[in-house]
Amino acid sequence: MKKIIQVILCTVPFVAFATTTDELVQIHPLTTAEMASLAIPSEEGALVYDKTKKKLYVYANGLWKELLFNAQVLEKTGDYTLQASDNGTVLTFNSSADITLTVPSGLPVGYNVSIYQIGTGKVTIAGSGVAVKNRLNRFKTAGKDAGVGIVSTSTDVYHLTGDLRR
Repeated sequence: MKKIIQVILCTVPFVAFATTTDELVQIHPLTTAEMASLAIPSEEGALVYDKTKKKLYVYANGLWKELLFNAQVLEKTGDYTLQASDNGTVLTFNSSADITLTVPSGLPVGYNVSIYQIGTGKVTIAGSGVAVKNRLNRFKTAGKDAGVGIVSTSTDVYHLTGDLRR
């Protein structure tokens, strides 16, 4: 006599939640210096929380890459030099006078920011030890409410796109 085994599949959605701290997923916290000093950081897909910068990183293609979530909007009112911490942010420039945004060397490949001219002062994007490129050689926002994107496409090479003029 054959035994028949029945499998009943439920279509009720599975909901999981932690009821104690023992059930939470924990990501190993390291300082920026500790991350940099790892001889062999980890295998692809490893996650680390940088407790110095208070940001989450994934190890991919031989590098620790910041995981970006919601873009931060930062208002600037005068000349400004991009910082590593600006990666993935939206920078608004609210000034009645023309200002300069300087792109320094040393920012990582893939670094990107969005730039918006909120005031009447135009924003000129200039490199310092880097190549800033635009197909039409335009490096200045075109006017109030102009938007520009800047991305590092290789080491110390940046491409601009958007509402630009000469």
